[in-house]
Formats: sequence, C-alpha cells, structure tokens
Amino acid sequence: MDIQDLQIFSRVAALQNLSAVGTELGLTPGTISKRIQALEEELQVRLFERTTRSIRITDEGRRFLEHVQRVLCELEQARSHMAASSGKPVGKLKVSAPQILGHRYVAPALASFLTEFSDIEVQLDISDRHVNLHEEGYDVAIRCGTLDDSTLIAKRLVNDKIVVCGSPAYLERAGTPSSPEELNAHSCLALSDTWSWGFGSGADGNAVRISSRLRSDSSEVLRVAALADMGLMRSTELLVCDELASGRLVPVLSQFIDNSATGVYALYVSGRHVLPRQRVFLDHMSDWFRNQKRAFDASVAALRPDLGKASPASG
Repeated sequence: MDIQDLQIFSRVAALQNLSAVGTELGLTPGTISKRIQALEEELQVRLFERTTRSIRITDEGRRFLEHVQRVLCELEQARSHMAASSGKPVGKLKVSAPQILGHRYVAPALASFLTEFSDIEVQLDISDRHVNLHEEGYDVAIRCGTLDDSTLIAKRLVNDKIVVCGSPAYLERAGTPSSPEELNAHSCLALSDTWSWGFGSGADGNAVRISSRLRSDSSEVLRVAALADMGLMRSTELLVCDELASGRLVPVLSQFIDNSATGVYALYVSGRHVLPRQRVFLDHMSDWFRNQKRAFDASVAALRPDLGKASPASG
C-alpha cells in the first residue's frame, strides 16, 4: 500500500473534489481517480460513492480514514523528529488567515519567517471563511476577534480590541451613536450573514440587531466601504489601525465593548503533537504581531492622543 495513495485518499475525503485534490498535489483528476480505484481494489471495499457531480465517503471509507490519519500523523511526526535531531525544522505548513490580517500582517511576517527557516514550505490561503482544520488539512488558522468555543487549541498571538468605526463624513451626516440601541438608525456594514453586534459581556451583555445595505464575506470590501462614507464597520483594531491612527476612521461606542477576550489567535488541532516547524511558526508570528502592536500604539500616542485616552490600547 503506497503512502501517496493514503495521502490522496485523505485529501479526497477532506475536500470531496478530485480537481481540488489534483491541483493541491500536482496530479490530474484522472490520476487521482485511478489511484483511489486501485486502493479500493486492494482493500476490496468501496471507499467513496461517486456521481457525475459529487463524491461522498462511505461508512467503510470513514472507518478506514481514522486509521489512515493516524498513520500519516505518525509518519509526519517521525520525519519531524528526525529533522529536529539535526536542529533544523523542515516540511510544509498549510495556513489560513482572514483577508486584511493576511495581507497586512501574515504575508509580511512570512517573508521574514521563510528567510530564517529555509527548509520550511508554507501554503497560505487568505479568506474570511472559517476553514475546518480537521477536514481541510490546515496546520494553523489565524483568526481575530473573540473565539467561539471549540476543541481547537488557541494560542493568543497578541491582544487586540473590537472597534465600531465610521468615517468623519458619515458620522457628520448620520450622527454619532451614543448607545448600541441607536444602531438601528444607522447603516451598518455587515460581514456575511451577521445580523447583530454584541456589546458588553456575560449577563450584562446584549446583542443589538443591525440593518445593512451592504453585506460581504470580505472584510476588505467593508473597510473600503467604511472609508467611502457608506456606514459603520465592526472590526478589530489591528485590521483598521492605519485608518484609526490617521483619523480616516473614528471609533464609536467604545465604552460599551468588552475586549477582555479579544485578540489575534493561532488555532491548531488539539491532541496533535506540535511539530517543530509548527512551533517555530507560532513563535515567529507571536513576536511579529507584538512588534506590530507596539508600533501601532506608539503611532496612536504620537498622532492621536485623543484616541489613546478614549480607548486605551491593550498590550
């Protein structure tokens, strides 16, 4: 049984798309299909149900996948341990990051990371969609804001803050809200299917329903819209730090927002041994984000002392 066949099987089970797996592994969909068929013939069991439009793993395939994932994980750990004995982390990392954060911070951080660790390869996918680390084979997902409960391990790279902000021209035209309840009279720029914004925390917290003329799955689209005087945007501070420091965006309702658990996080699968290349990547990103946060705080202190007093930066 060929190791690459097991890798192909695992990726087809995760992506359920032969073309996507072929692109990822540098093989044609026809080759992927033949390798899966050969594996099924060797095992004498059907691993996938196929139609002209879809592919779905069978119950037998799902049971086989549990064993395959353990084998691949142990093989990867063995390779990493051998590499670690030579003092050089090696291998490939698959990383996901949201759009603005990915372009503004993660991409520049990767340039210095890859320079320092020349034997590590990185695939960076930038999207505001929350990927499934288990099913899609990601080693690390970078996310910002307040995390939902999950079984993933979360490493906080840096503290951050949630901000609601709009351009000076928009606030002059529509007025500055003095309480969350006044948002129903404003044009809010909503991310995907978000219909409410949360304020406060615990028993004192409340979710305020918002109305929006513009929705997008891209935080970059919402940032551009806010700068174009189209409404209020809910974001994290680091995603709009340049705009806040320059005054192109102005924070509102800061006193109503609880930021005790807000930050930039690196998520990875629980129960999985942290590989040497993964550990050095997490450490590098943590150092990078802390340096960027210090630079932003210094910029705010110099250019916008009023903003610093109204909404003190969290370390």
